[in-house]
Amino acid sequence: MLTLLVLAILVGGILQRVTGMGFGLVAGPFIVLIVGPLEGVLFVNLAGAIASTIILGRVVRDVEWSRFGWLLVSSLVAIVPAALLLRDVSAPVLEITVGAVVVAAMTLAVVTSRLRARRAPGASGVDGTARWPLVATGLSSGVGSVAAGIGGPPVAVYAVLTGWEPRKFAATAQPFFAANALAALAAKLVLADASFPALDVWQWVVLMAAIVGGLVIGEVLAPRVSAAHTRRALIVLAYAGGAATLVRGTLGLT
Repeated sequence: MLTLLVLAILVGGILQRVTGMGFGLVAGPFIVLIVGPLEGVLFVNLAGAIASTIILGRVVRDVEWSRFGWLLVSSLVAIVPAALLLRDVSAPVLEITVGAVVVAAMTLAVVTSRLRARRAPGASGVDGTARWPLVATGLSSGVGSVAAGIGGPPVAVYAVLTGWEPRKFAATAQPFFAANALAALAAKLVLADASFPALDVWQWVVLMAAIVGGLVIGEVLAPRVSAAHTRRALIVLAYAGGAATLVRGTLGLT
């Protein structure tokens, strides 16, 4: 079990550093599959917050704090109601939710990116300065963080639709993901009676080291890996993890 967790965290950390997101999408479904839905999502929140905080130190100069503020405030509005809803949800239903959210979110991101690619040069999408898309994105991300430990897909869709510069998107996403994940974690600990996985101290040390290791590898690979290849890998792994979790939850209902 520990080996699989380390591998999932390493891959998630690498993609988080290379693309600006990906930890919850890639590592999340596999972590949930291994340790269970409530404990897994809580761990994903913690690990994702740690990863984003570490990355922030490298990209803080490119953060767009105005967009960050709108995203965070909107996300916080959704987190408490979402956490309250989790108190009476069974494990299989939560696993199905986690898997379905990942698959649906990635499908939406793929479709929207292809639609944008087909537009004529100079065509514009959603206005990047408008507030309502930021509010809707923050609300969706807050719910996703609580229910599935993944707040990234709504932000990725927003970035695609508005043509957000990748460098600034990757930078701004880090403080938002960190704050969003910590708020979701606190809400679930207080309101949903969630708990962390039962691991020994040395196992926690290994998993934390895996987070740092993934980010270090990602730091080395970032200048060398093309965005197209990274994106394809992210999509394939996220679909695989989401589908596996969805199947497990469905089997648990039978």
